[in-house]
Amino acid sequence: LEDLWLITKELTLRPEEHFKKQNCKDFACTFSGSIPLQEYFELIDRHFELRLKAEKFRELLSERAVQFRAIERRLLTRFKDKTPAPLQHLDTLLEGTFREVIALADAAEENQANMFQAFTKLKSATHLVIMLISLWQKLSADQVAILKATFLPLAEDTQELGWEETVDAAISYLLRTCLSKSSKEQALSHSNQLCMPKDTSRLKKNITLFCDRLAKGGRLSFGTDSATQQAAVMPGGCTTIPESDLEEKTVIPGSSAAFPDHRQITKSGLSEDAAEEAKKP
Repeated sequence: LEDLWLITKELTLRPEEHFKKQNCKDFACTFSGSIPLQEYFELIDRHFELRLKAEKFRELLSERAVQFRAIERRLLTRFKDKTPAPLQHLDTLLEGTFREVIALADAAEENQANMFQAFTKLKSATHLVIMLISLWQKLSADQVAILKATFLPLAEDTQELGWEETVDAAISYLLRTCLSKSSKEQALSHSNQLCMPKDTSRLKKNITLFCDRLAKGGRLSFGTDSATQQAAVMPGGCTTIPESDLEEKTVIPGSSAAFPDHRQITKSGLSEDAAEEAKKP
């Protein structure tokens, strides 16, 4: 599936360029088939499985490293003693633990390379899914930009912040805002913390629901009304403050009172001080 992205991209790009040169405005690429979600979900599961393995290798490496240092401390104590006691096979145990650490490190490195390859395939398949959805729903450039920001939020996958939880949070936000069915869904709270999920069932369910909402007439648009709703349900309650407004005046939330510019305060303060000085004998 991931290899079809470049071919499909060229298939749509070349006819568009051809008819654009001929000033033909009636040409448009469309897609009427079904979105290949099952094949896409297999790539998601493969990538997530490698992430789970990486986490397991990290835990095993930590345990073996602690064991290695404990054996090393015991051996050093035996060597420093004036009347050394028998090693009791501590040297053999140290060598075996060292080999286990090296083997785990090699396996973790190989798994990291496989995970990088799986993430590359997942990104290619995601580009294809985005293209098919845009052709299927005839999305505008702004709507395609929202779609790309939702499904491709990370340029590089890390163990601390992965693709699955980031995309799940982005799709959940769209389902609660511009693709919501009722005001009850907009009022639902969502966790501000992104952590690695136990499985991909929730993510796959949200992607399926996302496509279903689009098929039923949902639109990816953030107008004036929807922007107001976003500010109300945005995690953390953060809203953008224009710099020009910040420089000119300061408004208290929930109040119509506005404070003048700091430069006006300085000028008025200086004029009052000058008047007071003039009154003095």
